[in-house]
Formats: sequence, C-alpha cells, structure tokens
Amino acid sequence: MVNKQFPHKIIWLASYPKSGNTWFRAFVSALMGASEVELNNLKADGIFSSRQLFENITDISSHDLYDDEVKLMLPDVYRELAATRHSAALIKVHDAFTRNIAGEFIIPQDVTHCAVYFVRNPLDIIASFANHNNLTIDQTIKTLNNNDAYLAMQKANLNINVQTAQLLLNWSNHVISWTTLPNFPVYVLRYEDMLTDTFNVFKNVLNKIGWHYPDEEIKNAIAASSFKKLSEQEKSSGFFEKNINSKVFFRSGQAGNWVNELTPEQIARVTEQHGEVMKMYNYLP
Repeated sequence: MVNKQFPHKIIWLASYPKSGNTWFRAFVSALMGASEVELNNLKADGIFSSRQLFENITDISSHDLYDDEVKLMLPDVYRELAATRHSAALIKVHDAFTRNIAGEFIIPQDVTHCAVYFVRNPLDIIASFANHNNLTIDQTIKTLNNNDAYLAMQKANLNINVQTAQLLLNWSNHVISWTTLPNFPVYVLRYEDMLTDTFNVFKNVLNKIGWHYPDEEIKNAIAASSFKKLSEQEKSSGFFEKNINSKVFFRSGQAGNWVNELTPEQIARVTEQHGEVMKMYNYLP
C-alpha cells in the first residue's frame, strides 16, 4: 500500500444531504484498518459545521455568535486545524461552496488537498431526506427548490444544535457551487455509479486522491461497509447522526425508487427547476 499522508491539508467529503457521504466515510473507515465499521466512531474528522470543533479551536462559544460571525471565522478555524495535522483531515461538509460577508470562501482553499463531491438524483433524495427530517414529500421538494434552504438554522444566538447553520442553496446551486467554484481538484461521484460499480468507482477516486491500496483491501472494505451491515448496526446500536425525528438513517439505499414514491406533479416540480443540472448527470426521467 502506498498511502500519501498530505500533512497540513484537508480532504472535503462534500454533498447535498442523503447523497452517499456516510457510506463513503464508512468505506474509508474500513479501509483504514477497521475490520468492523463502527458507525458511531467513523475514521473521519467530523463535520465542517461542528460547534465543538469550532469552540475547541477558538475558545469561543459559538452560541454567543450569529451565523455571519461564525462564517467569518470558519476559514481560519480550519487553517488552524490543518496546521496541526501530520496527515490530511477528512471533513464531511453539507454547506454549499459559498462566501462569507467578507467575500471569502468559507472553505479555506489554501489548506485543501481536494474534495470528493457526492451527487445523487434529486428525485431519489426527496423521500430519503423527507424520512430524515420527518417531513412530507411536498415539504422536502420545497427545500430542494429553495435557494435559501438551511440545515440547523439558528435563531439569533439561542440555538442549541450541535452544529452551526449550513446554507444549502437549492439542489442545483449546491451542485454547481462545489463543481465549478473551487480552485482545488473536486472528484465527482454519482451515487448511482457507487451502487452499480462500487469497486471501480471507489478505487478510481482513491487513486485520484493519492491513496493506492491493493484490490483485495478495497474489496474487503466495501464488504465491511455494505448497506446491509450499516443498516443492521444502526438497528442494534443506533447512529448518532440520525435525526431524532426520523425512524432510521439507513432507509433503503436504492436508486430509481422515486418512480414509486413521487406523483407526476411532484416529479414535474423538481424537473422544471433542476432539469438543466439533472441532464448533466443523466438524471432526467
């Protein structure tokens, strides 16, 4: 195995929610020596919106700050994190690739090695995201179509969420932001290809990152992080990333089930707004 360490750098695992990010992190955990993947102890370095990480580095309570103030500080928070690393930090991120009110991108590009961006058919995201938030299909379509959509939106400085607010934009603009704006390499993985050609897709992106593993180790890691195993572990041990309002985090893991879950009118509302980007990824019905 030749595994380059990339000291003082960050590898971003970026996605709109429910697009395969957690599965890939479980795969990487297995690849890094975990014979059995522990869902609640994945070998990654947290999420970009973590209040705990922000507060550990700044020694400031994020609850005393407004979202704009947090976003002003985030680039330097992650520069500080990168400076302490002897190998690349793996950071999950759902935020769109946007700028703060000072005009600086919230993702610090100077300490970034690369990003892996997971994209999934928005028609399939809808039912999964609705389940995650315990919302209706129609409510979730409004979120995907809303260019002001947030996760964990704080109200003033009173929010008790463990994460800071994450601006998603609408689905199309989230995809566009991550695939066109960064000045570092962004490797796009379609969730559907991850399902149908797992070994080749995962091996290819590992090589692009600079991580070269024997085929057998990759196959073993894929087996250890299968949807079935992750789902069974969630049932037996729970998963702290699951929304408290949803029944399960790992719902079905399928592609194309939107045909059984959405009405023609609901499909039209999505394709009318996102058809251009959906066409780029072969997602139009």
